Amino acid sequence: MADKNILILGNKHYHNFKLDNIIDSFDVIYRFNLACPGKNSGTKFGILAMCGHIYENFIARPMNKKRTISTYEHDYDTSFLSNWYDFFQENKGNFDKIYHEAEKPFGDWNRVLEEYGSPHRFSRLLSTGYSVILRNLLEGNDKIYISGFTLCPEELRESIGDADGRALERSQGKSCHNFSEESRILAWLHNNKKIDASLCMLEDTEELSLKSNEYGTEPSEFILGLLNKEYEA
Repeated sequence: MADKNILILGNKHYHNFKLDNIIDSFDVIYRFNLACPGKNSGTKFGILAMCGHIYENFIARPMNKKRTISTYEHDYDTSFLSNWYDFFQENKGNFDKIYHEAEKPFGDWNRVLEEYGSPHRFSRLLSTGYSVILRNLLEGNDKIYISGFTLCPEELRESIGDADGRALERSQGKSCHNFSEESRILAWLHNNKKIDASLCMLEDTEELSLKSNEYGTEPSEFILGLLNKEYEA
């Protein structure tokens, strides 16, 4: 993917600021797990990276709709699950690729961070999005942009389709991932120009607004140009 602009797109949802044109402007788009285009998240299907259990239950040994809802209703709203199941069955062939992003031990990724000179480390399993970020870095891709991830530790990490209270549970540490660690590492990678996480600063407002954070991240000129062009359109 040399010389291609890669967007790694998390499942944080935006209702007010229009993102379709911005997202579609990237050459390669990664989506995750129960993501889909067409909901102010760009119209390109892109590449769908899945964690182990999602890949197992939707691709390797697909479950029927009833069992899917029963299995995931603690994590996702049941109406969202029902609609996404139908969407996926009808559209899975439209993704450029659907694959399992293999879960590496977090110690392997910590060695990468050490080589970069980062003072931060993972203490839990990486979420799929962070595995994709670091793998793209290891592959030598140098135009990696991040959107839909959380840069502020105090912000609830709420994703499209979350069941009531699920985002709060995750923020309280009831997860196999450590989201505070991940936000610190994301900010460090941005501040040290390994990736561009400027879009993660975007607030969900009709007026163009970027949220500051304790890490002092600053938006890149490239992303500011995209945002201003969309806002003025």
